Amino acid sequence: MKGRDAIENSTDFVSGAVSMANSAASIGGTSGTAKQVLGVVGSVGDAIKPFVPLIATVTIVISECIKIYEDAQYNKKICNSLMDRVETADWAIRTLKRRKQENESKFRDSEYYKAFLRFVDVMKKIRSFIKDVSQIQGFKKYVKATAIKDKFHHLIKEFEAVMSDLSFTMAIANDEQRRLDQESLNEDIAQMNKFLKEIQGGIIEQNDTINTVLQEVIIMKNKVDQLKDQRRPDLPISETLKATTIEPKDIMDPLVGKKTDCRGKKEPFIYKKSYKAMEVACIPRAIPEDDSPQANKIQAQLAILGKLRDSPNILKFYGLSHLDNQMVMVVEWAELGSLREVYNTYDIAWPSKVQIALDICRGITFLHTCSILHHDIRCANIMMTLRLEPKITGFEYARLTTSATTSMTELTDVVHWLAPEKLRLAKDQPYNTKCEIFSFGMLLWELAFEKIPYENWNMERIKEWVLSGKRERLVFGRDKPEIEELQQEYKQIIVAAWQDDPQIRASLQFLFMELNKLAQKYYDPRSNSPALKPDKTIDLDGTLYKNDPVSVSDQGGEDLPEFEDDFSLDSIPEIPTLDDGISAHKKKETTKAWDIFCEHTNLGSTKAKYWKGYYLWEGYAGQKDRKQASTLFKEAADDGLADAQLRYAF
Repeated sequence: MKGRDAIENSTDFVSGAVSMANSAASIGGTSGTAKQVLGVVGSVGDAIKPFVPLIATVTIVISECIKIYEDAQYNKKICNSLMDRVETADWAIRTLKRRKQENESKFRDSEYYKAFLRFVDVMKKIRSFIKDVSQIQGFKKYVKATAIKDKFHHLIKEFEAVMSDLSFTMAIANDEQRRLDQESLNEDIAQMNKFLKEIQGGIIEQNDTINTVLQEVIIMKNKVDQLKDQRRPDLPISETLKATTIEPKDIMDPLVGKKTDCRGKKEPFIYKKSYKAMEVACIPRAIPEDDSPQANKIQAQLAILGKLRDSPNILKFYGLSHLDNQMVMVVEWAELGSLREVYNTYDIAWPSKVQIALDICRGITFLHTCSILHHDIRCANIMMTLRLEPKITGFEYARLTTSATTSMTELTDVVHWLAPEKLRLAKDQPYNTKCEIFSFGMLLWELAFEKIPYENWNMERIKEWVLSGKRERLVFGRDKPEIEELQQEYKQIIVAAWQDDPQIRASLQFLFMELNKLAQKYYDPRSNSPALKPDKTIDLDGTLYKNDPVSVSDQGGEDLPEFEDDFSLDSIPEIPTLDDGISAHKKKETTKAWDIFCEHTNLGSTKAKYWKGYYLWEGYAGQKDRKQASTLFKEAADDGLADAQLRYAF
């Protein structure tokens, strides 16, 4: 934030904004032209000039708050309360700009100017706080829950004070809002603390602090950003941004060789080796060994990848070496291969599927906490150990969350797991955490039914299907009652991740906590029941004993099921329209028509008053009261209804 603040408060920024103000003021033409020149305040006079850069800064801060909120994964309710203030500030700024002539005396008041400076500062503090509490590493900056509450209340107090000093109207500074604020604080902090207690996975240390590796990755990210800004892109990078080099002599053959020590159907093959008494895989990679920008970029990515080894659910990368005159990546060996290979060879027991899904979610959370997106979450990119521990790999497209989305040459492969917003606006929609959550939801389906979603469909067919609001089938086979109960709860987690609107789509925190509940309820690591069963022994979708396997890619799919949110409200009964009442009257359905006319009269409809009066006058639907009818005719006539005026006159 310091870099941004320096820019916003720099002499160049201020003088540039004032220069734009002068240009806008000198045009003297339409306000539309002036607004186009200025961008934020429109046509201005001398009095408002000192405020121009301040208004520009606040406008930028507000837009950044909105973006941070849209991307928020944690403490959404706390962020909501602060966004209420941000929206109030936005409305106040818009009103100030619209009524600038009426506010000219304020613009010439030095005390008002000082108050506006404080206003800018408070908005920046709100932006920083929203960013902090919406991320794990930012949240943990506050050692105790009371520190978060104190900071929140202090910000609100500062905001309300400066809004009052600026004579900005606030509709939210009341007891009800403060009650809602306190509820949001208590609920979010309680949920976050429970989440941090359960997440483990290398994120939280034993002393209840954030793993320092996470901060190291952020620092490395910043160094990569600085590298991009250098005038000499071919300048050699720091050794801290390079992958570890492993001497070839340190890589040994396994003590006992097996046929499975070599993987792959064609060259280049992946070989199992031994490094420091650990089983490793040596993966040939064509990595340039010069100081070109491309080589520097790859080295920086691999250096960051090496820092992720603290997570038990990310495949460990140890470094680069040479094997038979080939550059190889030395990574952790996963005996069972990919999760896709596992489900193609075996049927995975349902309780084990839940535990696998939970651990994958834990690994994704670790990545996101490091500000890293994977971009290709699917079972083929999850490696499995003998103990059925999932390890996320396949980082060809992994990059920092702030990096631009690069073109995926293998889009035809990933499209089966791709979020609708990426399908809709592939180039214009940046890949973000919400996109990754959708892909995780598709992985959950793939794991459940042990097949690729939309198998054998081409890209256009998948795109049309998903954008029409439809998804893969969620129909399970018959099983024991407790497994069928598990399946229905698992289904709801998938649906939560599948939502078309990214803002409605579940957060990673929610998905983790729901999967954690399932695992605690159904998964017992001491169970004697095998986690891997012979292939085709579990009836996954009710088709095991049928000749016509059913999935969306076989016999069509279904619309996205309803998400049974614990916090959803009961459905509200729909009120028929007044036209429905008139239509019922024409069909001589007088009781139905009467009920509709009464409902809309209570809502204040002029036309409904006339029709209710008409029914009372004529005695339809067993109701007759000409005195009340006259009253209703008068009210409708006073509202200007011609038919009612005629009736009331006679």
